[in-house]
Amino acid sequence: MKSRGRFLWVLIFAGLVFYLALTFWLAFIGLTYPYQLDYGEGIVLWFARQIAHGQPIYKPLDSFPYASANYPPLAMILSAALFPIFGDGYTGGRWLNFASALVVAALIFRIVRAETRDLRAAALAAIFFLGAPYIYHWIPLFRVDLIGLAFTFVGIYFVWRWERQSSVTSHQLPVRRNFLLSIAYFLLFTFAFLLSLFTKQTLIAAPLAAFLAIFSRDKRAAILFALALVALGGAIYFALGAATNGAFTFGLITSNATVFLADQLFALLKNFALTFGVLILLAVWEFLTRVRVKKFGVVEAYAITSFLGLILAGRVGAWENYFFEAIAIVCMLAGRAVVSLQSLVASQLTKDDGLGTKKNRLFAIRNSQFTISNFQLLTSNFQIILPVLLLFQLLLFWHDPRIAAQLVAEDFPANKQLDALLAQTQNPIISEDMGALATSGKQVAYYTFQYSSLARAGAWDQHWELDGLRRNIFPLVILERGTREDVEHYRRFTREFLSALDRYYAQTQTIGKFEIYSPAPPLHLQAANFGDEIAMVGWRTEPETLNSATLQLSIVWQAQRVMTRRYTAFVHLENARGEKIAQADHEPRGGVYPTTRWGAGEMVREVYTLIMPSDLPRGKYFLKVGWYDSESGERLSVAGSVDDAVTISEFER
Repeated sequence: MKSRGRFLWVLIFAGLVFYLALTFWLAFIGLTYPYQLDYGEGIVLWFARQIAHGQPIYKPLDSFPYASANYPPLAMILSAALFPIFGDGYTGGRWLNFASALVVAALIFRIVRAETRDLRAAALAAIFFLGAPYIYHWIPLFRVDLIGLAFTFVGIYFVWRWERQSSVTSHQLPVRRNFLLSIAYFLLFTFAFLLSLFTKQTLIAAPLAAFLAIFSRDKRAAILFALALVALGGAIYFALGAATNGAFTFGLITSNATVFLADQLFALLKNFALTFGVLILLAVWEFLTRVRVKKFGVVEAYAITSFLGLILAGRVGAWENYFFEAIAIVCMLAGRAVVSLQSLVASQLTKDDGLGTKKNRLFAIRNSQFTISNFQLLTSNFQIILPVLLLFQLLLFWHDPRIAAQLVAEDFPANKQLDALLAQTQNPIISEDMGALATSGKQVAYYTFQYSSLARAGAWDQHWELDGLRRNIFPLVILERGTREDVEHYRRFTREFLSALDRYYAQTQTIGKFEIYSPAPPLHLQAANFGDEIAMVGWRTEPETLNSATLQLSIVWQAQRVMTRRYTAFVHLENARGEKIAQADHEPRGGVYPTTRWGAGEMVREVYTLIMPSDLPRGKYFLKVGWYDSESGERLSVAGSVDDAVTISEFER
């Protein structure tokens, strides 16, 4: 049984080393990759560059360029400080992010090792953290979250040290030294929490946990800590607010007032539970055990506050990064639980049950109908059960590294080609991938997610961008694949913006995942209504004659209202006898963006390609368009038309 248990533990650590290797591999890819890997990276790099050049990063709502930092400045200041070493790209920030993850893992290891005196449990906790899929996804990025978490854990560590120091008696340590150490730890954790809050303003779970833990031991010290943190943090906050004429408050608070989505929160919580199920169960057991024996410290308090903080994952824009604190504390508690459970089993096996010595107990086992053999079997099997559970947790962690490798391989040439295109294009350019602008030296004139969120909240009128689209002042607008068809999922643009984009621009090329739009208003404005559902705004054909093998028709449609039925557009080329020569029938975007997903008043540009017969005879031809119900085939009515179609052009061949 013991040899089998050892083998399972070897498998566990082999699996952990595998996941750790994947994390380090992806981190290395990030350190050597010159382009944006995640939507949020580009804007952080842009602000770091602004700091390096002495430019403000906090701007009022109506100040051009329309991009204000929505995080505190510390991570961007640190990254800017690394530019002389690593250059002004992503490398410095990604090194900072990678080092921060290692700091958190090291502190998890240190705390678990000190509390359990078990090297295996400490390594288990630390590597489970680094090997977790969420950390794997985030470790190659230049984002503020892991940097803030590192400062947070430094604070938690020094509160933990303060707790241990305060339990030392005067016989063990001189009073003066004990007092000085307590003061030092107090200053260190206060400063660390201050740094974490000025890295990411939502990292309040740890300071709150520290206050609760300190309050349970020393009410005066807890109040002093709270006053110090509020006073210092408040002073810096108001100083930055005054220096930026209120733009600091706008960036951190107003522009972050996004919509709360319960469905998103539940989906993220479900994924968290499924990914970390075994570790969560172990952590809960350890937490309840500690509370039951009244061992309540900063780690236990942090477990409570970090899980309560998961409510913030319901905010639009939140993702796995909102679970980092909970993941770290779960790994720490699970590491302790491994030792606690093993100690419990060992104590039960050697516990005096009233039968005398072990020899007498074994004799009694053979002669009593109420034997303890079953209990011994159960506790022996526990040496197998625990490793099996941890192996199951490793299965829950599974993530395919080929996905990341493929994305990087596909995106690199696309980014390189886009970089060349941007180099020869004048500002202002609107790009969903703001990192492409930052790395090519272009101005980030419009922080897409920030101002789209403000518009949805009614705080921004969108006049600048909508008028700019109407007047074609942007030589390029760049979207990523899928954004146009899933407006409410990505929420980086409003329907009004994308509607105006389709009205005045056309997608002229595709570079990898990037969809490039250039000014292309319809040449022919022609109003027509199809039932009370859809209207036609205008159209253009390329070429203007039938002398080519294909005829491409671009039409701008507009939803008259929100539709509950899916409709298919038809484009028919007919001769003078009404015979169809060529046709193109399809739902918008090939069914990816059906009419049931259009908003009221939304304009959608659609392209139809007609294949011309090679033996097309001379004569007169008519280009007709219309709509029909995708299910029933019934056409939407057109006033004054016998066939419920609109003739938009006549050709003479």
